[in-house]
Amino acid sequence: MKKNIRNVLIFSSIIVLIAFFIIIVFIKSTSKGLDTYISLRLNINSILKPNSIDNKSIKEVRKTLDTETTMWSKPSIPFSNIKDSTIVINSNKIPVRIYTPGNASNTPIIIYSHSGSWAAGNLDTEDNVCRKLSRNTNAIVISVNYRLAPENPFPSGLTDVYDVLQWTYKNAKSINGDEKRIAVVGASSGGNLSAAASLMSRDKNGPPIVCEVLIYPSTNIFKLNSESWSHFSKNINIPIKDMEKYVSLYVPKKEDRKNSYASPLLAEDFTRLPDTLIITAQVDPLRDEGNAYGEKLKNAGVKIKLSQYTGVPHGFITMDKITKKADKALNEAALYLQNEFHK
Repeated sequence: MKKNIRNVLIFSSIIVLIAFFIIIVFIKSTSKGLDTYISLRLNINSILKPNSIDNKSIKEVRKTLDTETTMWSKPSIPFSNIKDSTIVINSNKIPVRIYTPGNASNTPIIIYSHSGSWAAGNLDTEDNVCRKLSRNTNAIVISVNYRLAPENPFPSGLTDVYDVLQWTYKNAKSINGDEKRIAVVGASSGGNLSAAASLMSRDKNGPPIVCEVLIYPSTNIFKLNSESWSHFSKNINIPIKDMEKYVSLYVPKKEDRKNSYASPLLAEDFTRLPDTLIITAQVDPLRDEGNAYGEKLKNAGVKIKLSQYTGVPHGFITMDKITKKADKALNEAALYLQNEFHK
């Protein structure tokens, strides 16, 4: 009897080891370049909870995207002075959340645009990112709850971000801020909006922007044909068919996707843009277009810093539960902003 039990245990152990080996081989084959622990967590989650947006309503799509943004995030850090408000400019009412560090007086200001593929995200999805940025830069952060597609297609969301920029420049003193030290920061689609807002402000002789921080930004939505799109459009990243869906919701007419405010990489003029930090992820379909945008800026004489984080996928700055590189990237952004604010 004891011998039979021992044989069963040995056999079971062998099966478990074989299964584990198969999983590791699968993960390595589908997640080349990812840190092992991140890859393991993301792959297991994608198997147990597949997040295909096929045949989903926009409400369901938003829930899926918002969950993907927050599921690997730690609880928010303590932050005492947070105020939800509504900015009104040109009859446009824009909800914002303002994070003010202690003893703020003539304080630099960061205008933050969240991720969400232009169709999802809100003031809560990247709340902890804004808390960390404000704490680590000692700057006021204004998080913009811009209008979302498809109800409000291009350029509605961009208009909101630019309107907040204009309001901030004119009303900085009312929030104890410094209108001469304004930066724009955004992640993914928010990086797209931040880059476009900088272009728009230059073109319209709008408010001066000290610098911009673009975190794995989308810079070319006209063609998703970069090498990184072909290599990394997998189940743990952004499937290309899903991205095409998000783009079609945001900019329904394909010809309009050539507009530089929709695809900043396709702009004709990259001069007179603010100093820029671009943070990219090694295992990210958007990696190459972020790097390409940096090269365009550099060739136009803009002071640019490109920083690529190895072993991480798109969206990693909200993954502080499973990678230390989330906070490392935010700390780099904060240090860059501090240096730019205090030149």
